[in-house]
Amino acid sequence: MILAEVMKPYSVEQIRILEERMNAYETWVFVLVLIVAVLVLVTVMQRLTIAKLKSLELFKSKTTSKDGNVVSNQNLTLVSEISVPDIHTITQTPIHTAMTVQGKDLPDPGMVFKYIVPINKNKIITIGQREGNVVTRSTDVLDHHLTIDINALDVSNLEILSYSIEFRREGKVLIQFPGSRDFREMSIKEKFYITKTLTFDGELCFETLDTNHPMRFRIGSRLGVDGKFKTGYFEFHLFSKDVFEKTNSGNKRIEKQFYLKLVKIFPGYDTASQTKEGLVPMLARYGGRA
Repeated sequence: MILAEVMKPYSVEQIRILEERMNAYETWVFVLVLIVAVLVLVTVMQRLTIAKLKSLELFKSKTTSKDGNVVSNQNLTLVSEISVPDIHTITQTPIHTAMTVQGKDLPDPGMVFKYIVPINKNKIITIGQREGNVVTRSTDVLDHHLTIDINALDVSNLEILSYSIEFRREGKVLIQFPGSRDFREMSIKEKFYITKTLTFDGELCFETLDTNHPMRFRIGSRLGVDGKFKTGYFEFHLFSKDVFEKTNSGNKRIEKQFYLKLVKIFPGYDTASQTKEGLVPMLARYGGRA
């Protein structure tokens, strides 16, 4: 009897209920599997992102450390290789690298430099070895060897301007004023005036500096007991020309333009014996001084 009850077939309604339950179970299992898969995917993505961020931070830290070491090493190398000039010297000695000088890099006799003096500002002209308005590249010349400071005076005069000219030297200079017959050694600083209207008691004054009566000067390294340069020199002439310039009042006033002419290089450059810094000595001289 018991066996008959067990073998009794399910009714249609019971089978439908069982199928609905099975479908519900399958749906829940699918949802649970999908949720687990999403969670696993999110976990994997988070781990990858964290690992990428760590590697990026490590790379940045290594790069920064490497750059800092490079900069530090470069700074140490620069400090060890570059000699800093003494800030307490009168003339600062610039840092120069090795170079080769050719003929086109050297000044030639006959060169003329023109300078216009502003009304309310002085004009500075410097002759030097490797620096200045006129660069000689000569071993017989210093940087800032000679400085010429020109100022316009009596600017309220509407007819003609006057000028003051001051020479300041740091190397040896021989000078010859207009009207003088001989060169003499220049003092550390000398001043004179060009004027037709002003008077300066006890000061040296000239009415003009023309091409026939210029200010002559020679620059070089060493002077002998005879007052002449031992190895060689550069001779320059400073002169001026009158020009008419219109003032703010509308009238024309006589002003001056200044010219510096390189007249002579004696005895000349010895370009075959130049130094590695690009400085050129004078040719060896045979005979007396000039």
